[in-house]
Amino acid sequence: MNITYHSWKAFTECPKKFFKQYVGKEPPTIKINEYFTLYGRLVEKFFELYCNIWRFKTPIIDTQGIKRKMVFIWSDILKSSTVDWDAPYCQETKEEIFNQAHNDICVIMNSPNKNYFLNTKSEVSIGLILKGEHKIKGRLDFIHNSQVGDDGTIFDGKGTNTLGKNISNDQLYFYTFLYYFRFKKLPVQLGFFYYRFNTLVPVDMDIDILNDFRCRLSIDVREMVKAEHEPTPSAKSCKYCIYFNGCAEGEQSRISRKRPSKINAESHGKVVEIGFE
Repeated sequence: MNITYHSWKAFTECPKKFFKQYVGKEPPTIKINEYFTLYGRLVEKFFELYCNIWRFKTPIIDTQGIKRKMVFIWSDILKSSTVDWDAPYCQETKEEIFNQAHNDICVIMNSPNKNYFLNTKSEVSIGLILKGEHKIKGRLDFIHNSQVGDDGTIFDGKGTNTLGKNISNDQLYFYTFLYYFRFKKLPVQLGFFYYRFNTLVPVDMDIDILNDFRCRLSIDVREMVKAEHEPTPSAKSCKYCIYFNGCAEGEQSRISRKRPSKINAESHGKVVEIGFE
């Protein structure tokens, strides 16, 4: 079994989702609307290509040069994405998302924080073989240092418009776990880079934190390789689940959390006075 951060996260949130997606390989009930991923994927891909290719040729790219490179990335993303632009929460157009991403990239590229993307490798794959021939693997967003393997900064890019929203430090701990066992040393810094805010928010790390994470991961890995997994639905774990619409346990959990209406349904046609507490 190949264990990644995302499969481990799926297991900790809902074993049934993990089994379907990573073991049973069942297709999703419906395709999810990828509207909210567009901005992050566009910015992330730009900096991936900048770190791995463009910085060696033209480390300084002007505003129009950035835009020209982004146009091709954006076209590929739109072709490969499932987006219902008529959904009520799709408040920005394709052009507005592109322009916001372009503006944010230009701000970063014209600030001292551009240095985080110099001497940096992006999408660095690391894998570890476990007993039983299971494999833990991950793809680190960014390793900033002069040479992969030296002490450096591991950071993950985030496109969220709120600092600290929908993130987990475990993502960086997972990557650090792989980094440590590959290179036998800790990185000097961990963090989440928020593109919209042009800022790196550090995450604490030391050998004790890493060892605590290793213990939690080891316990979960043993459970993941078992054949039977019971569903554990909750508002948090079901929110982004691609199998939600076909999951009886998830639907029942959602119904149980609904607040009862305060409207008197037995008014029999009489006028009902509705107030607010």
